[in-house]
Amino acid sequence: MDPPAVPMALEQGVRMIVVKIEIWPHGDQQQARLIGSAVIVNDGTGTPEKGNYEIGLSHSGKYYGVKKGLYKKATLTGHLRTLSSYHLVMRALQCCLLK
Repeated sequence: MDPPAVPMALEQGVRMIVVKIEIWPHGDQQQARLIGSAVIVNDGTGTPEKGNYEIGLSHSGKYYGVKKGLYKKATLTGHLRTLSSYHLVMRALQCCLLK
């Protein structure tokens, strides 16, 4: 199942990062189930040095795919592009979860 914000972002032709969280029962990849996702969309308003992003988190765990819409959403502005993508993911999660 695709994260909720992906179809909308694809229609708009924007750049985005999709982080998917899977559970592998007993370490078996063949039984993998998607239990959550985060979509980080570049809103196109940044500068060459800093990016601005819209973030959406899906409902997770037993609610993934059951509850429609986003669990949390946030905006991240001024993220330094010289930092790694891991820093972007960390800051995006912080924006959504530490409000």
